[in-house]
Amino acid sequence: MNRGLAELAEEALTLSPHDQLKLARSLMENAEASGDSGVEAAWEDEIERRIEKIDTGLAKGRPFVDVLRDLDHRLGR
Repeated sequence: MNRGLAELAEEALTLSPHDQLKLARSLMENAEASGDSGVEAAWEDEIERRIEKIDTGLAKGRPFVDVLRDLDHRLGR
């Protein structure tokens, strides 16, 4: 593959929001299909733990836009 990740990401961002989501889903499904069979069960357990923490008030959600902003800041963008 001759194209860099940054170039691919830049091109992907020119897609419509619907096509961006389709691309993201395709990439995630591909990663899941080639992964460890125990990963899905581990994620299910993790999801249940996180839901329980939210339900009991031990954790709180954050708006996704805030999470992305913080990640960009950590990555120096």
